[in-house]
Amino acid sequence: MVSLAEIENKAGLARITCGWKKPELPIDWVLSYWRDVHSPAIARRGGIYDYRHYQYGSVRTNILTEILEINFTAPPLEQLMWTSDVRYLDETYLAAFDRSPFGKVKADLLGDIDLIVDKSTTYRAVGDSGYTFVDRTGIAMPQGPPPTPTFALFIRSRSDQTTFRATMKQIATVWAAKPGVLRLRLSLLDAPDMEKERTSGYPIKTHSHEMQYQALIDISLDSEISAKSLIEATDNIDYVAHIKEVHAYPVNVVYTSVYGSKITLVGLRGYSAYQAIMALGATNQRQTSLLEWMYGPAAHAGTAEDMY
Repeated sequence: MVSLAEIENKAGLARITCGWKKPELPIDWVLSYWRDVHSPAIARRGGIYDYRHYQYGSVRTNILTEILEINFTAPPLEQLMWTSDVRYLDETYLAAFDRSPFGKVKADLLGDIDLIVDKSTTYRAVGDSGYTFVDRTGIAMPQGPPPTPTFALFIRSRSDQTTFRATMKQIATVWAAKPGVLRLRLSLLDAPDMEKERTSGYPIKTHSHEMQYQALIDISLDSEISAKSLIEATDNIDYVAHIKEVHAYPVNVVYTSVYGSKITLVGLRGYSAYQAIMALGATNQRQTSLLEWMYGPAAHAGTAEDMY
């Protein structure tokens, strides 16, 4: 049987977009809009292999073992609010994504960025720079609040890129083998290519260089206590030499809209509808025949849930 990590690692390219809202907009409305309006529209674009939307709480400074030379704090007004993590099999599929939809429809869709986003940075992770080292959660398509403590660790480097990336892979390998680690995915982030984003039609609202990150670890634990054993002297890793800052964002919720190149029920109908359907066991509302009648080609092959 193919493992969850193996399924994720089929993707050879990631675009990870993170940002925060315009200050005058209520956060609840923005997050609801992103979940139930923007994400289902994005999920219908071509070329996507995996699409997850994360919403964060405030940075936690007490998760990892304290190291005085590493900064674990972040100013409140500079903290991220969400991440949209979109994975593709390769550049060919990304090109299909860029072509979808066409013309005014694409302009209308990307109008959401001007509507709600103050700052937003898109990073790429290519090849094994985006890799799931372990996934023991048993959850292929997480929807809603994580059942166990889950964090997005955004990291700023201290060493040169080659050395930093080699060290981050070493850290991920060591951490993935520790008791209590249920899931660990490492993304080594390329500096944002603003010209490429511009030619793809995206408004440029990128964070300044000093606010950008060089790595992201998506990690789920059996308990927060397990986080204290991630950084240990016995790791034989010089964390201080390579890491300048770690910002631990608690993942409040995560929504999977596309999985294994197939749209999910959340991606098709929105999370509120998904909650109601699952709560009442409404299998009739998950039938391909009904979904095709309602949504057309997007539901033609059924949803990702049909894979399991």
